Amino acid sequence: MILITGATGLVGGHLLYRFRESGKNIIATYRDMKSLDKTREIFESYEKGAGALVDTFQWKQSDILETPSLEMAMQNVTTVYHCAAAIDHLPFEEMKNINMRGTENMINVALALGVKKFCHVSSIAALGEAIGNRPVNEDDFFNLDGLNTNYAITKFGAEMEAWRGTQEDLDVIIVNPGVIIGEGNWKSGSGQLISKMASGNKFYTKGSSGFIDVRDVTRAMQYLTESELKNDRYILVAENKTYREVLDQIALSLQKSKPNIQLKSGFLKFIYYLLKVPNLLGFTPRLSMAKVQSMTSKTKYSNAKIKSVLNFELTPVQKTIDRVATFYRQRN
Repeated sequence: MILITGATGLVGGHLLYRFRESGKNIIATYRDMKSLDKTREIFESYEKGAGALVDTFQWKQSDILETPSLEMAMQNVTTVYHCAAAIDHLPFEEMKNINMRGTENMINVALALGVKKFCHVSSIAALGEAIGNRPVNEDDFFNLDGLNTNYAITKFGAEMEAWRGTQEDLDVIIVNPGVIIGEGNWKSGSGQLISKMASGNKFYTKGSSGFIDVRDVTRAMQYLTESELKNDRYILVAENKTYREVLDQIALSLQKSKPNIQLKSGFLKFIYYLLKVPNLLGFTPRLSMAKVQSMTSKTKYSNAKIKSVLNFELTPVQKTIDRVATFYRQRN
């Protein structure tokens, strides 16, 4: 039996679709019934009318912060895909709770109930910096003393919980996806790349990152978890691109104007210091110096390791953007 947490999110929803005809017993978790509409939209991106398939799965209401509900959901489960996580816009303590304590709970329950394989969705944010000009790879360890975003800190902490599981005889696969592009969840995370460009966004930053199709992420997760591979991590990145390149491609696919106003590092730092005033008054600003750095740094990621084990080719970013933008235009 297979358990998928976060099945109403971008990765979890697309992963659930991959198992639609597998013949395997699947348990998908949710926190509220309304969120299942997000999964239905994801299913519709594959085939018109496929949203109805969502109701053919076994759904269990569960919260990764509540151990009793996890114990009920994980009964008789042999394989876990842990996709539930907080994205980078919540207050630090809330992200820490969901990403770190939630993963701690997942690992503890998996160990207690005898789960055989555990696939943990981490992030390239949990990786360290490369030495010199080479791309970041799986051996680059996170620097806790560096300038890190709150999101990166919590994803690193969550990954450490997954590694702890390996020390207690749990077989673990960790994937570190780049910026995930895919259908669904337009109002949060990477989905906003599409929705904001559709709304006429004119701004870009000079930074760069690694990008990946959500369908490649879920396909790689399934392949790695069903293989004999274990206790290792894999960067999931199809291509390294600048943010401007990606936004330009999205704009063209949506038939919108390209962004033409660069938000330079100096301006973003000025906004950061400006936002420190409300911080002194007790409000939590969304912009940190670490986030300014991540928006403007030009980081590349190596996909050599994942390409050496996969039995399929990763999708070019342009092809992914064209497909996702077409679906967005049909739905909006």
